[in-house]
Amino acid sequence: MPRYEIVAHIVCDLECATPEAAAAIVRARLTSSADDTQFRRLGVWRDAETLAAAPLPPEQRRQLHDFFVGLERAAVAAEEAFRDKVAAILAAPAVEVERL
Repeated sequence: MPRYEIVAHIVCDLECATPEAAAAIVRARLTSSADDTQFRRLGVWRDAETLAAAPLPPEQRRQLHDFFVGLERAAVAAEEAFRDKVAAILAAPAVEVERL
């Protein structure tokens, strides 16, 4: 079975008072399965009204956003390429196989 490394950027409302409590909730949700998922890193902070109040500098927040936009574009392009290949295979004339 292939192993995946997953990066997530999540914004959600949680019933807790601190980023540490939010991190504990998210960690518990992500590791609640009985498989061998290894939780490596998680950063949690309150969603800032202004970029200046965020723990990441504005440029890093833009880079994070751009990373996920690029990842999504790559996934869409890969999906389109896959669909084109399948369409080409299905459109090709059938080849008769000689039976022995």
